[in-house]
Amino acid sequence: MKKLKIYDFDEVLKREDDAQSCKEIFVNDIRDKLDKYFEEGYPLGETSTIKKLDDNFRWRKGFLYCCSGYPQSGKSEIINYLMILRAKEYDEKILMYSPETNTYEFISNLVRAYIGKNVNPEFDNVCTKDEWNKGLDFINDHFAFLENRDEMPSIKTLIETYQRFYKKGYSCFIIDPLNWVVESNVGEVNMYQYLKLSLTTLKQFAKSTESIMIYVEHPKTPSPVKGKIPKATAFSLAGGTMHFNKVDCMIIMHRLTREDLEDKVSKGEILSKILDDNQENNINFVEFETVKMKSQRLNGTLGSRILQYDFITGQFK
Repeated sequence: MKKLKIYDFDEVLKREDDAQSCKEIFVNDIRDKLDKYFEEGYPLGETSTIKKLDDNFRWRKGFLYCCSGYPQSGKSEIINYLMILRAKEYDEKILMYSPETNTYEFISNLVRAYIGKNVNPEFDNVCTKDEWNKGLDFINDHFAFLENRDEMPSIKTLIETYQRFYKKGYSCFIIDPLNWVVESNVGEVNMYQYLKLSLTTLKQFAKSTESIMIYVEHPKTPSPVKGKIPKATAFSLAGGTMHFNKVDCMIIMHRLTREDLEDKVSKGEILSKILDDNQENNINFVEFETVKMKSQRLNGTLGSRILQYDFITGQFK
């Protein structure tokens, strides 16, 4: 793989060389591959293995994904669980940069989601030592974790690390959240430039390596409207519309309140029996909303699905 060069804002503007020129492509240069697509069809995006999401969400290698939502909406939990499923289904390796979470706790939670049982003796349904070891072996074989040293990393140092792990066979890269990258402290005035270059860099890496790049970004602090917090949208993210402009797919997670659930029961979106039974068994309901998807015909149309999150197992269904 050709090494992807990362430059500061000023360096990008000053440079004038062949590396900045566009590569020229003609049909006959790639005709064989185009003929293959004609005969076999352009491949659909890959399933997350949560079947109810297939209509609205599929994985596509080379894509940049963004996941957002208010605190406690399940955005980190869904990404972590989707990575467990991706490792199981596609035997892929995942590099996690999640500096807000203690790594020991993080690994324990991934094991819990993998085996579908508690790993803490303070709770019921605790796994056996053999199950625990099986889970640790699986996480060790498919995941690696980045921790900060004395300072936060820059996009440049992260990409250099990603390139090193890509050569080791890693193909999914997570930043959770993006505001734990040093350039995110540039302030409101320079945020547009920071996001424009940083997100382009992440997208270029994903595209050039045929990897999946995912980052989590927090929404701005909402102001109540008539006493109620409005639903997060694609344009609620800190930094504005640049996220929506640059990413290939954006997901917004919503934690459903009792009022939300009762409204969905009245509309027939949730059966009242399912709601009552599950809430007695530590099940929360969240809404997984796809608000942007490139090539929707292949990768899923815009829309939302209600998922059940099990606090005991850390799994979604």
